[in-house]
Amino acid sequence: MIYDGNARMSRFGFCLLAAMWWLLGGGVLFAQQLAGRQSVKSYTHPSESDSIRTMDLEAARDRHYLPTPWYIKSNLLYDVLFMPSLEVEYRFNERWSAAIEGNMAWWHNNGKHKYYQLATIVPEVRYWFKPQGPRKGHYLGLFGGAGWYDLENGGRGYRGEGGMVGLSYGYMFPVGKYFAFEAGIGLGYAHLKYEEYLPIDGHYVYQQTDRTHYFGPLKLKFAFVWNIGRWTEKGGKK
Repeated sequence: MIYDGNARMSRFGFCLLAAMWWLLGGGVLFAQQLAGRQSVKSYTHPSESDSIRTMDLEAARDRHYLPTPWYIKSNLLYDVLFMPSLEVEYRFNERWSAAIEGNMAWWHNNGKHKYYQLATIVPEVRYWFKPQGPRKGHYLGLFGGAGWYDLENGGRGYRGEGGMVGLSYGYMFPVGKYFAFEAGIGLGYAHLKYEEYLPIDGHYVYQQTDRTHYFGPLKLKFAFVWNIGRWTEKGGKK
């Protein structure tokens, strides 16, 4: 069997990239809607400036930032490895939350037979222990997901897919008013099916198909967290 090197960028890669951009764009638009900030230009008479300045100061004192159940995260460890990461999490209450994470590296140099293509989608349900605020606390999670990959470093290559399931533990701590960091690890089981190939005379020639069963670490996280919130005023104004 011969693989066409120019066609190895699978449709899944494009679909996942589009989905990640959609999630990021949707999160930003949602945050802008929640923020509810309005920029209004007004022209006043100099004699009115003092009273208006006083009103502005009073309004600023009355405003405070109210967190929402939505969080956007990016795993900095994966980002450093040129595998952009995006996670969206929703907190149902103080104890329970659900998240979905997508990671993708889709780099290649066909002339040098260098392929670093790896994509995963991992949904997760989390239980948070003793509540310590919206951006602080320990959690235990149950996750499962799927991945697709094509890896080659100048010679023998491997491409395939697999599934995983496991348990995770993590801790989130706040940084400033709006952000946080989250550290965590996931352990579990993964089943991988892959095809081995060799680059021969400008073609990728199939060698064999194999399967791998793996128990051990599956996730390592140090993520930057943004809790999407909104500004509110006394009396319920937003």
